[in-house]
Amino acid sequence: MTDNGMRPVVKPFRFGFVLGRFQHVHAGHEWMIDAALGVCDHVLVLVGSAQLHGTERNPFTADYRIELLRRLYGESVHIAPLADYTHEGDHSHHWGRYLLQSVRDFARKNDLPEPDLMIYGRDEEREQWFAEEDAAGLGRLIIPRTALPISATRLREAIVAGDRAYWERYVNRELHGEFPRMRELLKELLKDVQP
Repeated sequence: MTDNGMRPVVKPFRFGFVLGRFQHVHAGHEWMIDAALGVCDHVLVLVGSAQLHGTERNPFTADYRIELLRRLYGESVHIAPLADYTHEGDHSHHWGRYLLQSVRDFARKNDLPEPDLMIYGRDEEREQWFAEEDAAGLGRLIIPRTALPISATRLREAIVAGDRAYWERYVNRELHGEFPRMRELLKELLKDVQP
């Protein structure tokens, strides 16, 4: 890539990563990934809680979530599943070490540089994931959630309610054809969990 064809564009970071559950991918997730692509030579998108699916909070399989991300980003990003360390709510320093080690292992196996940037939405708990020494040299790019106040939970509620217009406002046009499939899965799932 060049700057007006004159000189190469040098990105400030070599290898950044984004972690999310992506239950399912929406405009807020894309904003984080796009920001990462803008400042990093290489980007890894980690699909978290990869072992969970079939629940109200985590309805979609990791394979399906990866499929949706791949449809949007092709080969421009690396994508990998990441299971929880102990459970979804574990945000201890042990979790932070596990996360960073998983990213470093991925980098090593794929001949990528050492990770130097984590991109995420504003979550105070994420700052508690890392002991200072564990995250030395790791930059952070925080994308404020207030700029695009959307959540996958609200989008799943819209799917179940049949509010396609609301859902489509926050979901990439490339995925609009998934609405019926998602709705059928969520309605079936909720039927099974309701008394």
